[in-house]
Amino acid sequence: MEPPARASDAWLPAGDQAAEQPEPETGPDAGDGCGADAFDVEALDAIERDLADVERALAALDEGGYGRCEVCGNALDDDHLERAPAARFCADHLPLPLP
Repeated sequence: MEPPARASDAWLPAGDQAAEQPEPETGPDAGDGCGADAFDVEALDAIERDLADVERALAALDEGGYGRCEVCGNALDDDHLERAPAARFCADHLPLPLP
């Protein structure tokens, strides 16, 4: 008995492996089978913003300014930093209210 052509073919009866499962398309136009709507640009943008916030917080940590408001320089509350470790503003200078 020959081994299956591919690991995903192991469940098929002998002789049916290659005929039942076409090779997947590869390359830039292959797609993922989910359609163009599956790629969420808004989610990617949010992730990139979060990454930028973390990188900014790490730079502030290196420079000795982590945990301080970028507007007034006052120390941020521990609760504030616990909820948002990459926070940049105190409660008085937040652009949006804390959750």
